[in-house]
Amino acid sequence: MCGIAGYMSEAVSAVPEKSKQMLYEAILYRGKDARGEWSDEKHVHLFHARLSIIDLKSGGQPMQDASGRFVIVFNGEIYNYRELREAYRKAGAKFQTESDTEVILEGYRLKGARVCEDLNGMFAFAIWDTLKKQLFLARDRLGKKPLFWTSIGGLFCFASTLDSFREMHGWRSILSPGAILFQNLAGSFAKGGTIYTQSYALPPACHALVNLDGDFKPKSEAYWRLEFRQKSRHKLPELLEEYEALLSDSINIRLRSDVPVALTFSGGVDSGTIACIAARKLGRQLACYTVDYHTVEDPSEETHNARSVAGQLNLPWHYVHFDYHRQLLDELANAYQFYDQPCQQIALTYSCCLYEAIKPFATVILSGNGADELFTGYVGDEKIRMKGWGIEAARWLRPLLRNSSVSPYLRMSLPDAYAEGLMASAGVVGASEDALAEFASSARALAEEALESGAESALDLKMFVSLRYSGVDSNFRIADISGMAAQVEVRSPFLDYRMVEFAARLPDQYKVGNVFSAAKNKFLPKRYYERHVPANIAWSQKKGLGWNLRWDRSIATDPAFTVAFDRAWQTMDGIGIDTGHFRAAWKGYVEDVRGGIEFSSHARAMMNGLMLGSWLSRHPEAALAS
Repeated sequence: MCGIAGYMSEAVSAVPEKSKQMLYEAILYRGKDARGEWSDEKHVHLFHARLSIIDLKSGGQPMQDASGRFVIVFNGEIYNYRELREAYRKAGAKFQTESDTEVILEGYRLKGARVCEDLNGMFAFAIWDTLKKQLFLARDRLGKKPLFWTSIGGLFCFASTLDSFREMHGWRSILSPGAILFQNLAGSFAKGGTIYTQSYALPPACHALVNLDGDFKPKSEAYWRLEFRQKSRHKLPELLEEYEALLSDSINIRLRSDVPVALTFSGGVDSGTIACIAARKLGRQLACYTVDYHTVEDPSEETHNARSVAGQLNLPWHYVHFDYHRQLLDELANAYQFYDQPCQQIALTYSCCLYEAIKPFATVILSGNGADELFTGYVGDEKIRMKGWGIEAARWLRPLLRNSSVSPYLRMSLPDAYAEGLMASAGVVGASEDALAEFASSARALAEEALESGAESALDLKMFVSLRYSGVDSNFRIADISGMAAQVEVRSPFLDYRMVEFAARLPDQYKVGNVFSAAKNKFLPKRYYERHVPANIAWSQKKGLGWNLRWDRSIATDPAFTVAFDRAWQTMDGIGIDTGHFRAAWKGYVEDVRGGIEFSSHARAMMNGLMLGSWLSRHPEAALAS
C-alpha cells in the first residue's frame, strides 16, 4: 500500500528540481515506512512512498526484475499473490523477494498486459520497459486505487494524487464546470475525467501504454467489465452456498498480511458476516472497532448490536466515541486536507478519526464497504425494484412512445432514460452552455457503458452506477485517502471482483425480497447472516457504522453550520460558481429535517455545496474555466 508518481520525457534532466520535489512530496502521506526513487537519467523518473504490509524487509520499490529490463512502482495489494507466484514459477519465473510487487513484475514479463486479468486486488501500477522505452499503466477493476496523469509541454506525469501536478511547470489549476456539474448530479466525475481541465484519470479496469515518441496520450484498453446478462438459475440454497464460498475465500486472502489486522464493525449484516466467517470458518479472532455517538441520554442501537455480536463471537470489541456536536466541523479541515478532489460525504471526518484510533493496534483493516452497492443495502432500494416492474410492464409500448413527451423511463432503455433524467436535472441548475454540453457528453457515455454491460433492469442499473461511478468517488475514496492519511490499509472483501460478478448474476428477488414485507433489502446476505446471529439482528433495518452520528440534526439546528455553509457559498461565489441551487437545497433540507422528514430529497445537493466549498477553500489557486 503506497503512493506512486513519475514522469517521462525526451530529456528528464531538463525537469526543474522544484517540480521533481513537488511530484514526490505530494504522495508521501500515503506511505511513511520507506521512500524510493529510480531514474535512467534520460527518459523516466519514478517515485515511491511505502506503507509496508507484505515482505517488510525486501519488498521496497521501485523494483526491477532480475534482467533489469522492467521497473515497477505499485500502489495496492494483490491478494492472490501466493497462487500467482506458484503459477508463474512453473512458467519459468524466478523470485528474489516474497512480495506481491515482484509477482506483478514477473507476471508482466511473462504475459504482458494480460497480467491484469490474473490479479485479484486493489492496485494502480506503472512499469517502465527500458528496452522498448514504453510506460505501462494499469488500474484495478473497481477503481479502488487512484491513478492520474497529465501531459505538460513535452512532459508526461502520473501519480496517486492530483496534488502532485500543482507545481509542475505549465500546470494551471483550472476547474471544469462540466465536471463539477456532473459530480453534483451523478455523484462522481466522468469516466476518465477529473475536476481539472488539464488532468485525467485512468479509468477503472483499464490498462494503457504511453510511448516516448508519441503524443503522451495513454491508449487505454479495458480488460474487464461488469456483465449483467447471465442471470443465475440456481435456487436459494445453492446461491447461499456459493455466496459463503466466495466470501470466505475473499476474506481469507485479505487476511494475508505481515502486520496486524482489525475490522471496522457495526454488528450489521456486512461487517457482522465478515466477523462470523473469519472467527468460525477461518479461525481468526479479529479485534472489532465501532465508531458512534453513544450516551445515556442518546443511546445508539447500533453500538448495542455491535457489542452484542462481538460478545457472541468472543471477539475483542472497542468503541470509538465521536462527539459529532463538537468534532464534526472542528475536524473537517484536518480530515479533508489530503483530498485532491471534492468528496460529497462528510463521513470522511469520522472515518479519519476511526482509522487513527485503530492505527496503534493494526495496520490492515477489513471493512464491509461495497456490500450495499452489490446487494441493495440502502433505504429506498426496494422502491427501485417496484419501479422496475412498471417499467418492464411498459416495455412493449416503447416503440409507440419513442417520439412522445412521456417519461423517458417509458420510451427508451433504462440507461438512456437515466442519462436523460440527469440532463433534465442539469438544465435547471443554471449552468453555462459549455458546462451543459460537457455534462451531456459524460451522461451519454455513462448510458453507453451501462448498455454494454447489459444493465437494463432497474436494480442492475442502480448497481452499475453505484459501483462504476459514485462508489469510485465516494466510498472507495474515503477508504483510500483517509486510510492512507492514517497509515492504515482498508480492505473490502465484498469488493472482490468475483463477488461483484456473483451479485451481477443474482436475480432481483434475491436482492430485494418480498417488497410487501419488512424483509426487503439485502435478502440473500441476511438469510446467510441469520445462520450466525439472532433473527432480530440479522433482519434489522439498515443503520450502518456511525448510525447515531446524526449530523442532520446539527445542520438543522447548530448556528456553526450556518456559518460553515455561508463560508462555502462565498468561496464558490468568489470563483464564479452559481450557488443558487446549493442555497435552495440547504434551505429545503433544514425545513425537511425540522419537519420530521428523515430522508430529505435535498440532501445530496445540500451536502455537495458544503463539501465543494470547503474543498475549494483549501485550494485558493483553483480557477473556473471560462
